[in-house]
Amino acid sequence: MTSLRTFCCLALLALLGACAPRSKTATEPAPAAMPTPADAEFTRFAREYLDWYYAQNPVRATNLGIHRYDAQMPDLSAEAHAREARALHDWLARLQRIDRTALTGDNVFDVRILENAMRASLLELEEVREWRRDPMGYSSIIVYGLSSLSSREFAPIEERMRSLMARMAAVPAIIAAAKANLADVPKPWAEQAVRDTRGTAEYLRKDLPAALEAQGLARVDARLRGEFESARQKAQAEVEDFARWLEQEVFPKATGDFRLGKALFEKKLALEEHVELSAEQLRDINERAIRYYQEWVAREAARIDPKRTPAQVMAAISQDYPSAEELIPTAQRQLQEVQRFVIEKDLVTLPSKSLPTVRETPPYARMGFASMDSPGPFEERATEAYYNITNVEPDWTPEQKAQHLTYFSRAGLLGITVHEAIPGHFVQLLYEAQIPTDVRKVFTPASLVEGWAHYTEQMMVDEGLGGGDPAIRLGQLRRALQRHARWHAALALHVFGEPVEQVAKRYAEIAYFEPFPALREVQRGTFNPTYLYYALGRMQILKLREDYRARQQALGQPYSLRDFHDRLLRLGLPMTLARQALMPGDTAPSLE
Repeated sequence: MTSLRTFCCLALLALLGACAPRSKTATEPAPAAMPTPADAEFTRFAREYLDWYYAQNPVRATNLGIHRYDAQMPDLSAEAHAREARALHDWLARLQRIDRTALTGDNVFDVRILENAMRASLLELEEVREWRRDPMGYSSIIVYGLSSLSSREFAPIEERMRSLMARMAAVPAIIAAAKANLADVPKPWAEQAVRDTRGTAEYLRKDLPAALEAQGLARVDARLRGEFESARQKAQAEVEDFARWLEQEVFPKATGDFRLGKALFEKKLALEEHVELSAEQLRDINERAIRYYQEWVAREAARIDPKRTPAQVMAAISQDYPSAEELIPTAQRQLQEVQRFVIEKDLVTLPSKSLPTVRETPPYARMGFASMDSPGPFEERATEAYYNITNVEPDWTPEQKAQHLTYFSRAGLLGITVHEAIPGHFVQLLYEAQIPTDVRKVFTPASLVEGWAHYTEQMMVDEGLGGGDPAIRLGQLRRALQRHARWHAALALHVFGEPVEQVAKRYAEIAYFEPFPALREVQRGTFNPTYLYYALGRMQILKLREDYRARQQALGQPYSLRDFHDRLLRLGLPMTLARQALMPGDTAPSLE
């Protein structure tokens, strides 16, 4: 999911509509005739580990569509983190005893995904230690723990209200853990945490009651309603007090360093995205890409007005945006347009004709510009999907509102709709049902989720969306450069030690951004250090597509864009492993 906090945006996966059967191809590895003892051992291990993982992460489990833990919140105390780390070391030791050379089929890939996921969790717990420095994590657990039970009707309202009350009863323990754990908080994290926590309080005050009222709260037994209202008011007061504490006690003393440093940055990227490149290699790749896309911008801008600079043309295009009142209706119309285009061009098989609901981003999740909120891959009843768009805030100045809306220029909004909905996140998340294993459904890498959505922006214009209008192409190129600006910011902030203001200035230059939204994007980069995965994944997919096309042609096998897209989405693998699945024996790098 684009622009939600990391733990949540990877949790909100989808299962909507009917799903096509998975087909075999000549280029996929043939499964073993019979499972080996190692296969049986790994299958049992994966099942047991996932059961433990869901219990450890009950909010994540709810978002995935696992409802055994809906009445629970995680223990966020320092002692609980230590226990979790010890358990992960035990799980890893057990995994190492499995004979990987005897694994076959999907298990060959899943064992690597599972090991990386475990090691990534240990990295966070023992070395990055955001639980010691990031107050946003605590407010996020509260709001997503509650909103995951109120946003979709996967169970009767009375059952979900009881689960909500149980989770609200755990709010004091979460806040107590935050107050005991937090130290060396970075200033931008503290500032954002105050905003997020106020948004959580507003959710408890306004959005939670409104959601339940729309779902039939008036028909619920009066006694249960009264108990729920009492619990809601208590939780709201506790969160409001937490926000005051963050503002008065944490923010004034927030002098911590948000930077990961080179070693942790490279390790985190390798474990989470399966990309083992040095920071210097990543910087060189990105600088070449920035030059490539800016030269492309110059060519397209000259088609519109050769007398003005590319920046001037881009600025003029960005000023053509819908008003705040027209933003959501415009996106709704575009949603139908891109769906028709995909079907007419036969670009990817759509597992469902359903469309997501376009709405304003809820107050507790407004750090980014847009996001897709879909039910999890294991959800059996709830089918709602929401295309969230972050509108202007009432307390912004007129200039800030105008600068924010430039991101939603008419050319730009079309690409955002492609990215978030069709054939981007919404379609990719529909394909979760066809991914063959639970391990991949749970641990889908961001470079696939975000990389696919970002890739579709360029692919759609390449295939004719916009009818060759250079403004549409420039909108797409601006978003490509935005993602490469994130790539630059991630490295500049966390590896090369550049100050936020300097990085924001360079960000605006790379992506043709106004200063205010550029600063907001860079502030996000302080706590989302690997948000280069958008452009990273897009570049990996583009390279895989061309390599796969060449291989198919060399083998005399048929190739089509739709077939490649369908196969890639059904795999659910990071690109380094998807290459091996689609092209057995391939040794080429996924990125260069």
